[in-house]
Amino acid sequence: MKKVLTVMTVLVVSLLSIAFAGTMSIPVTAGDVEVPVVVQMATLLDHVSEDFEPDWSTMKVLNNGKEIPFQVEDVDGNNRISGPDYVVFIGSGKCEIVVSDEASAKTTVYPKAFTAIKTDNGWTIKSTDNNFEVAVNDHGLVQVTQFGDVKAKLVDEVGIARVSGWYNSTFYVDGKLGDHYEETSSAFRVVSIKVLEPGPVAAGIVATLKSEKFNGLTQQLVTHIFKNGDILVDNTIAFENYADMMKIQSMATRPIAPAFDDVVHMLPVFRRLVWADQLNITPYEYWLQRDAITMVNNVPYIVFPASNSMKPLWWGATYIFASMEKWRSNFSPKGKIGVAEILPEVPVIPADYKKWLDDNTWVYESLEFRDGIFKWMPGEFDAYPSTTGVYSMKTEDMPNKYKAGDKIEFLRLYNIYSANSVQDAIQLIENKSASFRSLKIGE
Repeated sequence: MKKVLTVMTVLVVSLLSIAFAGTMSIPVTAGDVEVPVVVQMATLLDHVSEDFEPDWSTMKVLNNGKEIPFQVEDVDGNNRISGPDYVVFIGSGKCEIVVSDEASAKTTVYPKAFTAIKTDNGWTIKSTDNNFEVAVNDHGLVQVTQFGDVKAKLVDEVGIARVSGWYNSTFYVDGKLGDHYEETSSAFRVVSIKVLEPGPVAAGIVATLKSEKFNGLTQQLVTHIFKNGDILVDNTIAFENYADMMKIQSMATRPIAPAFDDVVHMLPVFRRLVWADQLNITPYEYWLQRDAITMVNNVPYIVFPASNSMKPLWWGATYIFASMEKWRSNFSPKGKIGVAEILPEVPVIPADYKKWLDDNTWVYESLEFRDGIFKWMPGEFDAYPSTTGVYSMKTEDMPNKYKAGDKIEFLRLYNIYSANSVQDAIQLIENKSASFRSLKIGE
């Protein structure tokens, strides 16, 4: 009788286990075009209810109900899934990350999309289908050397930072800014760098760099290279001390030019451009005067030769003190190839002109996409009635002031793409941009 009761108890416990085994899903939504998804495990845990104990080894990613390749990157190197690790995939429409609370013997193994080979100067990361290749230097900066049939330097130094400021400022003690200095993060000291094990969709690089000149200024750079030509860059500048800064910019250099000699620069029409305001015209009219407006689907876009300065009102940049828009791109009609920079959201432009100038703006100069803080206020501001007095011309009033714990983050999607014409390229980027801006996790 005892034996029968024991067997029945085991059966009841087993049945209860089956009855209470369950799954939960975390929704991920995007637009109609595939976009990269990179999310930390710590973020996913915020979406797990307290009464559910997930077994993360059972994780799957579904795209419109169909299982798709994904990878979990062991960022902290502890050989288990933990908070700092990244879940990475490419998705569109309705996706979901599904996990069970009970271990399963079934796991899908997907082939790797990339190989990573150590070189004297860094790493070569190459797709297994031989369609995409990049060089990663010893600071974690990316240079694209092949996409499809095109083998050339298609974009360089993706993720590099440009900073300038008063590195020995004692302003809050005696009102003195001290000495000014400017550098890029290629001069920073490498604290750590790691090329993560490539997976079925991407290869990741995690680097921490530290300025030797600006005490306590650190760059935390996380870059993912995807098999579809996407490069997702999460670039954070962090401060451990007080700092008076004039520039904090995230950049990519030499997109498509000079690899091709017919490259054009393209972007939506600025919502605000200082030069247009000074001339009391709209940004559209400013670029129309320079014969740089192209209509696509009855919408105006700025299009001009990428290496042409386009007669700037003053200074040498092709544009500066310009609003950040949805995207911008360099494209070669001859090569039918381009590089687009896409923002995750379109920043609001404050009515307060000074507040806008204190925040991130766009610069295009020396074939460089520059995003971020630029605080050198020119005397030309006071040469035009429209901008007279909008900002103090005293040097000590110009720097942005940061304290320990402050961070500035630039999340940017760089997309290497193929298109048959300027019009096709613009439509392609518009669709990609809309999908990227639609990306939501856990909502």
